[in-house]
Amino acid sequence: MAFRIVITCSLLWLATMACADSRKPAPTAEFEIAPAGDFVMLPVVIRQREYRFLVCTALWATTIDERLADQLELPEMTELPAQPTGGHSGKVRRRLEARIGPHPVSFGEGVETAQYDAMRQGLDLEIDGELGLDFLRRHIVQIDFDAGTLRLYSRLPSGVGEMVKIVHPGQEHAHPVVQLAIPGEKPQKFFISTGLGGSSLELENKLFATLQEKGKATVLLKEKAFSRAGTRALETVRLDAIQLGSFRQQQVIGNIGERNYLGLSFLSRFLVTIDFPNGRMYLKKGARFDEADVPLELWDVAFDHDSRTPLVASVSPGGPVARLGLRPGDRLETLNDRPAGRWSHWYLRRTLGRIDVPLTVDITRGTERLQLSRPAFDRQAIPREKNALPAE
Repeated sequence: MAFRIVITCSLLWLATMACADSRKPAPTAEFEIAPAGDFVMLPVVIRQREYRFLVCTALWATTIDERLADQLELPEMTELPAQPTGGHSGKVRRRLEARIGPHPVSFGEGVETAQYDAMRQGLDLEIDGELGLDFLRRHIVQIDFDAGTLRLYSRLPSGVGEMVKIVHPGQEHAHPVVQLAIPGEKPQKFFISTGLGGSSLELENKLFATLQEKGKATVLLKEKAFSRAGTRALETVRLDAIQLGSFRQQQVIGNIGERNYLGLSFLSRFLVTIDFPNGRMYLKKGARFDEADVPLELWDVAFDHDSRTPLVASVSPGGPVARLGLRPGDRLETLNDRPAGRWSHWYLRRTLGRIDVPLTVDITRGTERLQLSRPAFDRQAIPREKNALPAE
């Protein structure tokens, strides 16, 4: 009798667990993206052909490359839709029917057009447009930077981590906004931008001036920034510390701009889940949470734009990439045991130019398959201007 009772209880337990598993929401779509802090790109299928769109949570209207819109002969809309802020944007909209994963998408409000040449050339990025909130706001969006996966859900999955309230859609121009704490200052509103690559955040001029005056922020160097509008000079700065929810980051790298944004270098430290319909964001520490924040270094290596797999075009003599052993003509197969083809050239250039992380690459040189490696060096001990590493 006791044996029969144990068996019955075990079967009931298994049935309960199976029922619980069946209640876990499955993603309505799942996409492979580049791991770590690379730009988040999704395939958008238009007329049975796939195009690459950047996911941008700071953009309201989905935007398509102007030349591509002309090639596809996307019709112009005669009536402009109202914007979340009221009124109209004044920009010409095109009608677009597409498919994103299994989801057929009709952009009823139309899509805007823009020129992307500056981003393609400056960032060495394959891009045909940007996916904005007009698509994203319908979904719960989860970005798993460690696994290199973006998932769309209709219900909140489990294990998403700590909840951070965002301004509900309909306020702040319908963009997701969080309250970011800077020690000793009142909380500041920051827009979440998955389209801001290369730094953890962007600070509006007035806020930076206040922090600099109090010794909480320092200008490090001047760099170039690339966007649809073209190229502009910007200043890279370091903040002593920031805090979002219970998560604190120190020695944070950012830029000075016109608005406050939280960018990819910060977000990619987490499993990020944004519940757009309910105005909440969830953060869970990822594998890169404790990794040092460093300035952008893109100038030590260049890749062939036309190659399907990363092909080294040039290497700066004496720099980190040369010390790794890469040469022009080398084909990059893996970076730290992951297929190099999963990353954009922009991210490969950024990672290979870092001296504070250990690197191992597998390459094809002619007919040979080789492995090259380099240890991490102490960034503080190496002046940036000298662009050199310790002698072996």
